[in-house]
Amino acid sequence: MKRVLLLSMLIFSMILISGCVGLMLGPPANPNNPIKKVALLPLKNDTTDVAGPNFVREKLAKAMTQRHYNVKALAETDQILRDRMGITLGGQLEMASVEKLKQELQVEGLVFGTLMDFGETTIGVYNVRKVRGKFKIINTNTGGVFWKNGIGVKCEDATNDTLGKATAIAANVKDMKDKDVPWVSIPSYAKDEGVEKNLVKSLGAQLITKVLNVHLLRETNEMIKRVVMTLPVGPGPFTLGAVSTAPVLKIPEIEMKMPPPAAIGHMDYGKRDFSAIMETTAIDKKGKESFSFKIPIAKAGKKIRMDMDYAGMANAGDMPSGIRNIVTIHRGDKQVTYSVYPNKKKYIAYKSTDNDYYEKPDVQKTRLGRETINGHPTDKYKVKITFKNGNIQNGLIWNANDLDGMTIKSVVVDDKLKVTTILTNIKLITPSAKLFEIPSRYTQANNFMDIVLDNK
Repeated sequence: MKRVLLLSMLIFSMILISGCVGLMLGPPANPNNPIKKVALLPLKNDTTDVAGPNFVREKLAKAMTQRHYNVKALAETDQILRDRMGITLGGQLEMASVEKLKQELQVEGLVFGTLMDFGETTIGVYNVRKVRGKFKIINTNTGGVFWKNGIGVKCEDATNDTLGKATAIAANVKDMKDKDVPWVSIPSYAKDEGVEKNLVKSLGAQLITKVLNVHLLRETNEMIKRVVMTLPVGPGPFTLGAVSTAPVLKIPEIEMKMPPPAAIGHMDYGKRDFSAIMETTAIDKKGKESFSFKIPIAKAGKKIRMDMDYAGMANAGDMPSGIRNIVTIHRGDKQVTYSVYPNKKKYIAYKSTDNDYYEKPDVQKTRLGRETINGHPTDKYKVKITFKNGNIQNGLIWNANDLDGMTIKSVVVDDKLKVTTILTNIKLITPSAKLFEIPSRYTQANNFMDIVLDNK
């Protein structure tokens, strides 16, 4: 896994450099192009990823600038749309006329776009990363379509067995139906190392790319490159002479919050102090793959500690030691949350409130009856859980009557996984205060990359 991580970092660096430099080469500006200035409008989001549209939009803005277009600053465009027209989302643009947008934005070109796919499916036997979008420029002087293009890019890897091949074929048959905005495939760097290792490595790659805020960067860059290939060259004033050298690669300051397991969002731990073991098992909807964790949890007033050991996942022992063990300490009394890395003797501190930490979703409960779970009499509820990002889970929870209504078991299902969580070894005691303190010999890291790149 260390080799995979280093290779991912190297590939990441090469992509950034090659992606930026490649778009700098091309034909000179065309001063006869009637689209002198464009406003790249917020993208309509047909995906479940809330960050994807802005990520793709920023990449497209840079590509259009390097294609000699004068792109109105995105922040300025957003402010005008919000303050003068009440528009904050790409989906709201359908209600606005081209004439009104021209009047407010003062541009010759309006760039509309829809992000159709932006996500990753990871099941071990078949893993795929997909980005797909369609875009068009409307000439505000004529009201006609000046240019349009759309394409999808996916990167697949599958195990070299019957199940992996069959899953890949089924997925591609479905994608072949999308003829209006076709798909292209780019090579994968993965090797066929079996179901569980492929699953672990894919999860590790997701972790790194999301931390770096470059999730699906390779696929996004390829999509943007292919989209703008048909874009008529802009009028300038941007010229090739203005960019003579490759940009300096800079890794941004990363702030990575390590949230508690998803189950905490709908589980009620009550007001009493306790310690317990949280056992969580996730199974895909086909029941083919599963992974599980046992997480010690301790609560004392507004203080909560969870100890996550990724080595508990099958074949995860190859993960970088610096991120294999993570302790999350939430100090509600200080409004701070710590991500602690014992193997590196380092920690990251984040300002937070109880609301930030718990990220409570909306939970609708319907009581079904009573059951005894591990000797505890409980009320059993059917629940519908709606998260702030719009994701919905359905399932069951059991609240213990002898533990002040504490949720000691839950089973929730979404479109990908069935997750079962149960609290065992529950002790109604106040845990030691030392559990919620950072050891004096630990040092504070600036960001997650300090942890990953620390070779000590």
